[in-house]
Amino acid sequence: MQKGDSAKLKLLLAGISARLTKNRDFFVQADCTLVSGKKKFDAKLSRADEDYTLHFQGSDRRVDAAEFCAFFAEQAEKYDESVLTYTERSTVVTLSVTARGVQMKQAEREATAEEKAAAANPLLDSGRQYLIRVDQAAALLREIGILTADGKLKNDMIRKYNQIDHYVELVAPMFEQDDSDEIVLLDCACGKSYLSFVMNYYIHEVLHRRCRVIGVDIKEHVIDESRAMAKRLGYHNMTFICADLRTYQPPKNVTAVISLHACDIATDLALGTAIRAKAKYIACVPCCHKELLDQYTMPGLEPLTKFGVFKARFNDVLTDSMRALKLEAEGYKVSVVEYISPLDTPKNLLIRATRTGKVNHRAKAEYDAVRRTLGTTSELDRRCAELDNEFFITDEDLMG
Repeated sequence: MQKGDSAKLKLLLAGISARLTKNRDFFVQADCTLVSGKKKFDAKLSRADEDYTLHFQGSDRRVDAAEFCAFFAEQAEKYDESVLTYTERSTVVTLSVTARGVQMKQAEREATAEEKAAAANPLLDSGRQYLIRVDQAAALLREIGILTADGKLKNDMIRKYNQIDHYVELVAPMFEQDDSDEIVLLDCACGKSYLSFVMNYYIHEVLHRRCRVIGVDIKEHVIDESRAMAKRLGYHNMTFICADLRTYQPPKNVTAVISLHACDIATDLALGTAIRAKAKYIACVPCCHKELLDQYTMPGLEPLTKFGVFKARFNDVLTDSMRALKLEAEGYKVSVVEYISPLDTPKNLLIRATRTGKVNHRAKAEYDAVRRTLGTTSELDRRCAELDNEFFITDEDLMG
C-alpha cells in the first residue's frame, strides 16, 4: 500500500471508529474479508457488554473502537486485498483496500425479496407514500405482528398498518424541525410499545437522526415483553421502565412525549409527565374517559344530559377539550385532529402540542373559569398543582 493510500485509510478508519463509539446502540456488525492469493480469511466484530468482541482465526478478544480499526489497518498492510463491511441499522459502509487504492462507499440496506413481495400487496393504498415502508421495515413489522413469519402482509392487519403510518405522518413535522443532537422520545403508558418501536424506526432509519426511546408502563409483563422485542430487533437505544407515572421522574432532556390510547387518567398522567419534563413536543391519542363523568355539571343545560349516552358523549368532548386548553395554559401551542376514520375507532383524536416556553395567561384564565362552571378536578389538575407546589417550595428554599 502506497503512502498516500495509507494516509487515506487512516482517515477513513477514523470515521469508522467515530461511528463505533458514537453509534454503538445502532451497530449491527462489522465483517472483514482478507485475501492473500487464493486464500481468504474472515474476521467479525460483534457487540459485547461494554466494548466489542473481535472474532479472528478461531479466537475471540475484547476490543474498543480504536483497537478494531488498528487491527484492520494492520491486516490491510499484510494482505493483497482487504474489505471491511460495517453495518448499522439501515446503513452499510464498505471500505476496501486493493491494488487500485482505498475506497469507501455508503448505502442504505437493500430490500430483500420477501420485503419487496410484501410491499406489492394489492390491498395497500398504491397512491400513498408510506413512511414505514414494508419493503424496508420487514423485521420491525414482523415483530409487531403486521407481517407473517415468512414476510407476507396480513390482510387483517392492513387497517392497523395504515393507522400506524398515518400517526407517524401527523407527528413527523415535530421531529423534522427539531434541531437536538439526540432526540429523546418518552412513551407514557406504552403498553406493548408498538408505537415506540415504530417511532424509533422512523426517527433513526427514515430521518437518520440519533435517538433514544424510553417506554414507561405500570404493568411488568408488558415491559418484559417490550424488552424482549427490543432485544430481538437489536434496538439497543430503547429502555423500558416499569413504573407508576404518578411517581415517575422523567429525564430532563425529553424531546417528545407520546401516548397512544392510554386509558382514562393514564392520558392525564402522560400529559402531566410531559409538562413536568418540559417536553418540546406532545402527541397524545386519548382513550376511554371516565374520571369527569360523575363530576361535571352544565348549569342551565341539564336537560341535554339527562340521557346517559348524551352525558357520556358530552364527557368525552369536555375531557379532551379541557386537556387541550390546559396544555395551552401551560405554554403549549396546541392542535387537535382526527388521525384516522371514526369508523375504525371513535377514539381517534390526536392532540399535538409544541412548547412555547411562555405561560398563556388568557388560556389559564379561560381554563379556570371552565373548571369553576363545570365543577371538575382532573388528574391533570392534580399533577400540575403538585408541580406548582414543588416550584414554590424550591423558590422558598432558595430565598431562605
